Amino acid sequence: MKPLFKILALVIVFLVACTGTKKYFKAAEKLEKQGLVNEAAEFYMESLQRKPTNVDARIKLKEVGQKYVSFMSSEFFRDYNTGQLESSIEDFEKMKAFTARAEALNVQLNYPTAYEDDYKKAIEKYCEKNYDSGSELVKQKKFKEALVYLNAVDKYKPEFKKNKQLKTTAICEPLYQSAISYIEGKNYGQALSQLTAIHNTTESYKDSKELYELCAAQQQKNLLLFQPKSTAYPLIVDYLFNNFSQTASQSFKHIEIINNSPFLYLPDNNIEGNVDLIQGIRKASGADFFYVFEVTNRKSQVYGPTKTYAKCYQKYSYKKNDTTIVTEYRPTDYAQVKSKRTYSYDFKYKLVNAMNNQIVSFQTVTVSKSDEVEYNEFTAPPKANIDDYFPYNPQATAPIAQFNPKAWRKLFTANKVLKSEQEMEGMVNGETVKLYSQTLSNYVK
Repeated sequence: MKPLFKILALVIVFLVACTGTKKYFKAAEKLEKQGLVNEAAEFYMESLQRKPTNVDARIKLKEVGQKYVSFMSSEFFRDYNTGQLESSIEDFEKMKAFTARAEALNVQLNYPTAYEDDYKKAIEKYCEKNYDSGSELVKQKKFKEALVYLNAVDKYKPEFKKNKQLKTTAICEPLYQSAISYIEGKNYGQALSQLTAIHNTTESYKDSKELYELCAAQQQKNLLLFQPKSTAYPLIVDYLFNNFSQTASQSFKHIEIINNSPFLYLPDNNIEGNVDLIQGIRKASGADFFYVFEVTNRKSQVYGPTKTYAKCYQKYSYKKNDTTIVTEYRPTDYAQVKSKRTYSYDFKYKLVNAMNNQIVSFQTVTVSKSDEVEYNEFTAPPKANIDDYFPYNPQATAPIAQFNPKAWRKLFTANKVLKSEQEMEGMVNGETVKLYSQTLSNYVK
């Protein structure tokens, strides 16, 4: 096999930088001379695909392609008659695919039509054999092993006998039994995971639907949100409270927000160890978790604009003595301008498990965002097109120290306006909602 690999490697190298029909034709000729008819046929096919008017490629594809089809026909005949059913099926499908591609290019290649019937018989025998093996393994409750055979049937004839039902059983029964064990151990979360996997296959396996609803109900958690009793930033707090409620409802199927509670505020935000308070609110509201938050230390600052003055050079050409054109670079003043806006506030929260009186997550974090602008501006109106300006003097700067001025020129038309305070507040609020969402994902289970 090594000589074959070497020849093919050389052909691939030959084609790396070339994609034209002639290159593929020449590569095919080399392969044919080496006796590699099968490989040559594929390259003649490629050559003709790239240029359907290539007469030489068409003639060669008809000649060499027919030899290739005859070879595959022989392979099919041999494998079919020696009982190698899967190999014979693959042989035939490969032969059909090649002849179909050739036919699309108006090149007719032939194989014995009787092989069509043999191909159908091969599929029937192959499916029968694998179905029997899969069916027996399902009876023995060897579901994983059974799927190997049932998938083989599914590949060629999904509707074969009761293959679909057997495959459903092989997939779902292990999951179902696992779910039952988890339910018996009151591990409803893991049971729900197994039942969800069943539903990805079918929604009507035994009583999995009813068990799913049972486990989902057991997993349902009620969350009670508390606003801070007093705040210097009521608009921010209202925004966060409303978005916290929406996020929990829309993103977490197992979390129910309690909206009709009389408890809008906690009497005391420091509820650590206050078991009576926690249990009293839990019993009155039915909440499994409390979420308490507050916003403090809001800051909005603008830095700049700061200006750094520098020299650039304008290209200027003029005639000297009416014959000679002279080019000079005149120094021009410009400023590099930078501005920055920052917006932040401190966000403090506590997530309390009301069932066991534990604070499962708490944090005070500074949520912040910043926006910066950087641009260039001329100190006086420019006297030429921007492409005539350079950040260095081309006549006085060594070539090795020169660089492409395109990025520098773009700074003269760059954005000069910072995001507004309102926009920045919206970005920070969005980050806070993400933090809240991640907390629920990690701890409300």
